[in-house]
Amino acid sequence: MRLIILTTGSVRRRYFVQTLQSSIPVTRVFVETGELIPPFETFHTLEDQSKEYEKNRWFNGRSPKFDDIASTEYFRSLNDPEAVRAIAATRPDMMIVFGTKKLSPSVINICPLAAFNVHTGDPEQYRGLDAHLWSIYHRDFDLLVVTIQRLALELDQGEIVAKAPVSITPGMRMYQLRSASTEAITGLFQQVMAEFQSRGKLEARPQQTIGRYYSFMPSVLKELCTKRFEKFTSSL
Repeated sequence: MRLIILTTGSVRRRYFVQTLQSSIPVTRVFVETGELIPPFETFHTLEDQSKEYEKNRWFNGRSPKFDDIASTEYFRSLNDPEAVRAIAATRPDMMIVFGTKKLSPSVINICPLAAFNVHTGDPEQYRGLDAHLWSIYHRDFDLLVVTIQRLALELDQGEIVAKAPVSITPGMRMYQLRSASTEAITGLFQQVMAEFQSRGKLEARPQQTIGRYYSFMPSVLKELCTKRFEKFTSSL
């Protein structure tokens, strides 16, 4: 089976691909290098803390290059014509999208029957960016879940294949949440792939509700969420 992954170069997505490679050969990874630039300040020390924690947790402090994990191609945008041609040339049997910008129909239609989106959140309530942070902002701690869904033309509106909770432990710090969600989605995808390999198909259900779309979370709200999350975990 020719499995391809469309993603970005972050540490957590290298972990995702490397872990899958141990049991599911990945034919090629397409990395999107261009970034969306929000019109307001979004940086918070949480980003650096999370990245450092992830490197130490998964890679002994030194994360590998994507090229050392799998056959990789890099494009500013995966919607660019040269990227679309390169993706189509792999003739994928399955396509996984994890963290890219919204993809064009030209990309989605390359693998219309087996294209799946990885969403670190609950798209039936929180679509778009920083889904877990927005869940915490609204005190929806029970919605700290991860989801695999069919890739759809409208962002995060595809049918639901599987959901799983993120492991939240007593005293957990905010900078540990992203790694916990990445491990949850990696494990969930491995389960889904095992089902696909045994049955040759995946069941999916329509979303019961279409969640509100959220964009980048401003820095000041990330500070609020950090305090809110750590107060919650201290009470577990």
